[in-house]
Amino acid sequence: MWAAVQSAGSCTGTSIDAVTAHAERTVLSTSGAELVARWNERAYEIAFAEDSFRTFKGHRAFAMMHLAMHDALNAVTPRYRQHTFTGSDPKADVVAAVGQAAHDVLLALYPGAAAQLEAELKASLAGTSDGDARARGIALGRRAAEAHLAARRNDGWDFQGRYEFRQAPGSYRTMPPWNGFVLQPGFGQERPFGLKAPDQFRPEPPPALASRAYARALNEVKRVGAAENRVRTPDQTGLALWWMEFVEGSVNRLARRLVVERELSLADAARLFALLNVSLYDTYIAVWDSKYHFGHWRPYSAIREAGADGNASTEPDSAWQPLRVTPPFPEYVSAHAAACAATFDVLERVFGEIGPFTFSTITGPEGMPTRRFARFDDAAVECAESRVLLGWHFRYATDAGLQVGRRVSAYVWERQLGPRDAK
Repeated sequence: MWAAVQSAGSCTGTSIDAVTAHAERTVLSTSGAELVARWNERAYEIAFAEDSFRTFKGHRAFAMMHLAMHDALNAVTPRYRQHTFTGSDPKADVVAAVGQAAHDVLLALYPGAAAQLEAELKASLAGTSDGDARARGIALGRRAAEAHLAARRNDGWDFQGRYEFRQAPGSYRTMPPWNGFVLQPGFGQERPFGLKAPDQFRPEPPPALASRAYARALNEVKRVGAAENRVRTPDQTGLALWWMEFVEGSVNRLARRLVVERELSLADAARLFALLNVSLYDTYIAVWDSKYHFGHWRPYSAIREAGADGNASTEPDSAWQPLRVTPPFPEYVSAHAAACAATFDVLERVFGEIGPFTFSTITGPEGMPTRRFARFDDAAVECAESRVLLGWHFRYATDAGLQVGRRVSAYVWERQLGPRDAK
């Protein structure tokens, strides 16, 4: 996903600082759902500043922080099942517990952001009164954070792994400007938060190169995903660029707005963000398992080398270029399609069909600050479509990505953080 970050900046012609400033800002107080949203926003700012989500560190931090907040809250007011920390203190101040848990997880992962985190914690605690309840809340939040940090030690998130390129038709090969670099092939072996195993929802293989399905998909992306063409409409070009922001930024931003607008309780907001980011992280693990298991080539290579694919219905174009530089990892399945499917599924499960909504991305091109959708799933489908229009994915990879993301989020929803009285 490192390449996508670079492309996101280049497509708007702005610096990373300007991109950050362009993002929607949520001005929030520290009560109810707003407390959770504030910490989500702070975590995003810190992770973006450190590595712009070029690795999976920020995604992991989101999941760990929100789970710790959820567990600390439910240790005081036990409404939903806890994930890792099973302590209990009904006399603790819940706001102090939630804020301290968030602070301590992020501080352990981002020690360089200590001043920012201390300021955020001070703001969180401003609404609490000195006394035994506050002290108990702080102690409880610390215990929740410690439990989650201990549980994720040596979980494999930063295992780089190795990838051996093969030259057979259909096999992933390096592309300019990457010169043999591939992004973290070992991440697909990371320990999930909710799934049983990384390969739990591994899809069927991509279609055979000699098949009609393969030819149909190649010829489609060849037409609509090329850098210069007369097939893709201006709106399609715009939406392709609009969706280049990572889902961890755009959908978390949307969720921050929705929990405040819909006035979710503190408990429901904490649960939503935990489920959202656990589903997102586990989806990336499942996708990386698939990508490096199948090692499928990208349209860039497939179109240029179509003369060797054994399919009479495809023709090579040695000069073909995608709309934006292709990221440095295998094609099947689409990470963006899967991430959108998982996160929008969580939003639909929490909010239901809320009716038409708009939201923005930091990569929206000039004249397209927002896009409007009738349903959450419509947004997920367009998100997947954008990867074909960029020239990065075959249609079967985005379709499979949607399926993987929905299966992951459904599994996490059914088995994690359910109501306390549910069997």
